[in-house]
Amino acid sequence: MDTEFSTSCERLDTELGCSVKKSPLFQRRSTYLTYGLLALSYILILTLFIMFLSKASKSETSKDDKSRDYSELKNNVSVLFYKLKLLEETSQRSNCDSGWKEFNGSCYYFSKNTMDWNKARDLCLKRESDLVVITSENEQDFLHETTQDGRYWIGLSDTDEEGIWIWVDGTDYETTYKFWKEGEPNDHLKNEDCAHMWTHGEWNDVPCTYSYCFAICEKRIPPRT
Repeated sequence: MDTEFSTSCERLDTELGCSVKKSPLFQRRSTYLTYGLLALSYILILTLFIMFLSKASKSETSKDDKSRDYSELKNNVSVLFYKLKLLEETSQRSNCDSGWKEFNGSCYYFSKNTMDWNKARDLCLKRESDLVVITSENEQDFLHETTQDGRYWIGLSDTDEEGIWIWVDGTDYETTYKFWKEGEPNDHLKNEDCAHMWTHGEWNDVPCTYSYCFAICEKRIPPRT
């Protein structure tokens, strides 16, 4: 049971505001532009190399001139390869919006303000996501590494029927991963129906009206077509 209460949190107006989303069309255009630049870089490298070979075969310049031309070409190619590497890294960056963290096919948002469970879920839904559903030890470790020992709501509750815990996305609770704190859930005072992460990332049940937890939102990254 969680009995520690802290001071009231900041207003939620800013937190509940929807962030600007990049449209799928914008993302596709950005992807096409990136790959177009990659292709152009390869073409430029090949063109420089061909130009050098052509000049070397036709020119009667001195050995020193040829050496200087070769060094210049080598430098130009090195610069292009560096820029090409940056473009490749850019194309492989996170599929998540700014402010979200990517892990194993999902994007995660960690709220800056605290709120009760229902407001936390509303926050996530407004961000086209939902409270996090934890299905593996790897995911649990990632979340704990990010949250440390902070208190964060997860998408698990038994509000419909006591003792029947349900994930917000319908994932089967009985057959999936669990990480409850020892002795939890205990439904202290018959009023603890929502779960949150706490010390060591372990899960604990508290009243859903408890307003001193942050939120973890999750949305799956759609497969590329």
